[in-house]
Amino acid sequence: MINRLLMFFVNLMQKYLPDPFTIAWLITLTVVAMALGITHTPPLKIINDWGLAFFDILAFAMQMALVVVTGYALAVSKPIHNFLKRIVLIPKTPVQTVLFIAFASMVLYYLNWGLGLIAGALLAKEAGKHHPDVDFRLLVTASFSGIIITHGGLSASIPLLISTKGHFLEKEIGLIPLSQTIFGAQSLTITFLLAVFIPVACTLLFPKKENAVYVDPALFAEEEKPAEAPQALATLADRIDESRILKWSLGLFGAVFLAQQIWAKGINLNILILLFLMLGIIAHGSLLDYSKAVGKGAASCAGIILQFPFYAGIMGIMKGSGLVFVISDWLLGMSNYDTFQIYCYLSSLVISIFVPSAGGHWVVQAPFMLPAAAKLGVEPWKVAMGVAWGESIWNIVCPFWALPVLAIAKVGLRDLIGFSVLLFLVGNVVAISCIWLIH
Repeated sequence: MINRLLMFFVNLMQKYLPDPFTIAWLITLTVVAMALGITHTPPLKIINDWGLAFFDILAFAMQMALVVVTGYALAVSKPIHNFLKRIVLIPKTPVQTVLFIAFASMVLYYLNWGLGLIAGALLAKEAGKHHPDVDFRLLVTASFSGIIITHGGLSASIPLLISTKGHFLEKEIGLIPLSQTIFGAQSLTITFLLAVFIPVACTLLFPKKENAVYVDPALFAEEEKPAEAPQALATLADRIDESRILKWSLGLFGAVFLAQQIWAKGINLNILILLFLMLGIIAHGSLLDYSKAVGKGAASCAGIILQFPFYAGIMGIMKGSGLVFVISDWLLGMSNYDTFQIYCYLSSLVISIFVPSAGGHWVVQAPFMLPAAAKLGVEPWKVAMGVAWGESIWNIVCPFWALPVLAIAKVGLRDLIGFSVLLFLVGNVVAISCIWLIH
């Protein structure tokens, strides 16, 4: 039964799912059609709303790009990469391998979703090399599966944002401590159950042998080339570039600043980025080595650079036309105190289709959901986590966030989403059940 369902979704995605950039424009056209048909917004206004908002989230896009790049640079450093190579030898059977990769993915994404994206993809590659008898699409899916707990982890952007002084809604809701969001009973329970059920679900997704796709040896051809012999540092510039003193002085400089900031103000998105940047610098041999790793990692965030402005444009159309209010009102009109967070979650799932960015997502939804919540007496943290978990569960089937994984593992989007859509169903059951039962 599960195998038939799996192959149905895989074949469906293979036939009908286009490239992620194409999807971004198709979504834009869909939003335009909805704005015209539902809100009757004039076409010229829609175009202007799109263009004026196109560059609205460049700062946030830069943050997201840095999360990916610093995560990549840390993951490919010799200490981390060698560690990944060693641990991938622990599992022996195909089932053990998929289960192990999925659990490792959960840990990585809990620590930092950027690290999870990159280290998870590298782990899948290593697993494919040492376990060639496992469907490679399933290995990549298992390595990506941890993204479903992103908003229960330490780099959850919405909880970190609303706990940071100066956030754009501080006058309305104040500072919401992490003890109510990612460290609250509801979120901890969702995170724990997902970390257990999703890896187990991955082990049920093995296709039949005749349908399996195994790793392409060419994927590792570049890695298997013999390393070039180190050359003598002929010039002063070479010696400066390779200086360990410079590397450690920068690492110490950053460590002192981070220690003060974390002690005084806690963790936020910028602190996490800087933390992983400093860890990456320390893990590499020199500043030049780290610079080269960042250069290679930049290719992994090409999709973010290209597509983020288009999703900002989508946000502009939805806000300018009032479409986002219409969509949410359809759901919120049926809610009360007990069901409001469920509807926050469901509306978040819908809006995630159009705005696959938690930070941008919160900017769109919060201004009209929080006043409604206040009227019903619903606590602000419930609104925030309803929105956050809706976006987090959607991540598992979101083409946008799969881009860095696809670039590193060199698999097609159709292959990945064909497997992960079943994990999306499991994630919804867990999240909705916990939101309904744990208040």
